[in-house]
Amino acid sequence: MRREAILRACFTVAAREGLGGVTARAVATEADVSSGLVFFYFASVDNLLVELLDWLLPRTIISSQFIGPPPTHAEPGERLMSVIRQDVERLPRQRARLELFFDYWVLGLRDPNIRRKIRRAADRYRASFRPLGEALIEAHPHRYADVSAEGLADVVASFVEGCALQVVMHPAQFDIERSMATLAALVRQPQHAAIH
Repeated sequence: MRREAILRACFTVAAREGLGGVTARAVATEADVSSGLVFFYFASVDNLLVELLDWLLPRTIISSQFIGPPPTHAEPGERLMSVIRQDVERLPRQRARLELFFDYWVLGLRDPNIRRKIRRAADRYRASFRPLGEALIEAHPHRYADVSAEGLADVVASFVEGCALQVVMHPAQFDIERSMATLAALVRQPQHAAIH
């Protein structure tokens, strides 16, 4: 219970101050505990930051837990679009977590342990789209003749991650409906109109 409270306090401090603003004293003050108790549970601020990342990853868009079940009655393309919409619609409510996630992303450029954790989570997120991609390719083999389920999953995940970056960088300009309409237009592009 105390450990979770300290992690939540650490999230509050990090969301407000950035990862560079996380100190044992700031977290202890936010959690209303002593700095010694923070060190008792986490030994160091570096350990606390790694534990915060482990706490954060399942609670952000990069988590495959966020992919809800697609409507079973719809055709594969509509199922995929429905799942993408679910994820994109969650983004504005996750802005603080997304900002912190991108803060970790930058930190991961210098820290191999953090980079590895983020990469594993991103790989799981992308893999969670593969079954939908396989169903879409199977339903339209001619249209997707040169497309793999892995490639399709990569593009879908990249679209959602790009929307997440827009939510962080330009929250007032991010328009879910415009983004989804643009994606739908690209997905539903007639085969004969493909760019050569």
